Amino acid sequence: MGNSNNVGRRIKEARNSAGLTQRELAHQSNVSVNTLSLLERGQTSPTIATLQKLADSLSVEISYFFAVSKPEDEIVFSKSNRRIPIQISEGLITDLSPGFIPAVGRFFELHVFPRSKSKKEVSHSGFEFLYCLENELICIVSERVYLLEQGDALLYNANLPHHWQNSTDKVTKIIMVQIKTDKEDEPCDLIDQANSS
Repeated sequence: MGNSNNVGRRIKEARNSAGLTQRELAHQSNVSVNTLSLLERGQTSPTIATLQKLADSLSVEISYFFAVSKPEDEIVFSKSNRRIPIQISEGLITDLSPGFIPAVGRFFELHVFPRSKSKKEVSHSGFEFLYCLENELICIVSERVYLLEQGDALLYNANLPHHWQNSTDKVTKIIMVQIKTDKEDEPCDLIDQANSS
């Protein structure tokens, strides 16, 4: 669980920087003290939902837990053999731009284990974009079901409750982009900007 140790260390660093005890962060994030303790010690793998709750409570981006260093300029070249996948309960998540925290969003490669699903519905600020690289993934957004097969994409307002599942016997590979927005942004504004580029 070496990668879980890295995530656990980053959670603890963020908690200490915020001046919170484990009990206070557990209360704010609705994550049990026991789970938080296990995460910080690298003895369990977090779910994406748990990481999102902790990130929201600590006022950091979820990618903070994966960052290893800050880039010296505004360009990040990320060799595939140097990126470290992080074990989560549903599979593996890899930050495709480690150490770089752009104003627009974060880019991840997600490997969803066979017969695995997100633990519960989540919602958070911004938008999420999913692109299916291999296999298929069932995504449920605001009670609407979408089957993403290889080459399919889905963009949605992450304020809508959402979760997903891999109902197959193979690993599903997804590119996930979490897009930050200002409170004034409307979903169509963001889509129009992307289409006009």
